Amino acid sequence: MKRVFGWVRATMVAAVLGGLFSFPMAHAMTDDLLTIGSDAPALDVEHWVQNGEGKFGKVTKFEKGKVYIVEFWATWCGPCVASMPHIVETQAKYADKGVQIVSISDEPKETVEEFLERKVPRSEKEMTFRELTKSYCLTTDPDGSSSESYMQAAGQNGIPCAFIVGKDGKIEWIGHPMSMDDPLKAVVEGKWDRKAFADEFKEQQEMEALQMKVQREVGGLLRDRDFKGAMAKFDELTGEIKNPEMKLQFAMMKLRLHQVANSSKTEVVKTLRDTLAMASKDPAMSNQVAWTIWEMSEQGQIDKDKELFAEAVKVAQAAAAKQEGSPKAATLDTLAHLQYGLGNLAEAIKTQKEAVAIEGGNPEIKGFLEELEEEANKKK
Repeated sequence: MKRVFGWVRATMVAAVLGGLFSFPMAHAMTDDLLTIGSDAPALDVEHWVQNGEGKFGKVTKFEKGKVYIVEFWATWCGPCVASMPHIVETQAKYADKGVQIVSISDEPKETVEEFLERKVPRSEKEMTFRELTKSYCLTTDPDGSSSESYMQAAGQNGIPCAFIVGKDGKIEWIGHPMSMDDPLKAVVEGKWDRKAFADEFKEQQEMEALQMKVQREVGGLLRDRDFKGAMAKFDELTGEIKNPEMKLQFAMMKLRLHQVANSSKTEVVKTLRDTLAMASKDPAMSNQVAWTIWEMSEQGQIDKDKELFAEAVKVAQAAAAKQEGSPKAATLDTLAHLQYGLGNLAEAIKTQKEAVAIEGGNPEIKGFLEELEEEANKKK
């Protein structure tokens, strides 16, 4: 449980670093991201496979007063296929309210046509995907121009991804199509607060854009095995971040970079201390950083620095006091490890017993308590 729960919040960061260290082709980057409030780019879709049984025409420019959903999908994408019934329902609900859905794949037309002949699994009545999707515009644009104009321009890496284009031709919302119900309703009714969502979304976009820039520039230096240069470039790119959550996420990335760059123990401890201070306000992140301290010490990347361990103990104790259930058990397990590292065997046993009382069925937590108790018995 420890290694799963402790890293939940770092999934995106781990994915970015995984890409950074394997040096994939960098995504196209622009200084001016397509974002909330931007003019929606014109569409140049090559193949219009479904058109709502003739109800909808091909779209190039967006008609004023109408609302459009531009959604990106692929036949190989399970979540995209799973979203199709919801898209069908959405189009049916808003067809008479000036809403048109345009779903775009970048696969060859033949691939999409073949997919549409497949049977829809677990449907109430037997039908093909062609029958399922006949009520909305399902298209394919093999040259990728639409994806470039929307997905790459907006810094979006995952599909399915939907863009709501409002009545004035501007982007109102970007996200997973299964999450668009409330925004779409508000946009159609003229009650959508574009500015409020823009403020929230742009912050996320900026972080993702910076992650991709780090991936490209730092990754290139790592590929050349210029570890010192990679660390310097990372600090240069991330040094001006003001947002606390962004700072913390990039601090966690820096710890991973230290591992690759084989940094000195002094440098690693400094980053750990800074990261721990930043994480102290968030119980989940507190646990994550505290566990990282223990793990890096076990791997020999840092020494068991008593001052750092003591700081981590205080942060873990404060975090556990604010938690319940499995998260609390995970943090207590971390705390017990740190107490053990400081030589406080009795305290570690007491803490781990509390963790077992919460998550007794977890073999890692129970196993560590058994190890502690075995060591204590040997010392008697």
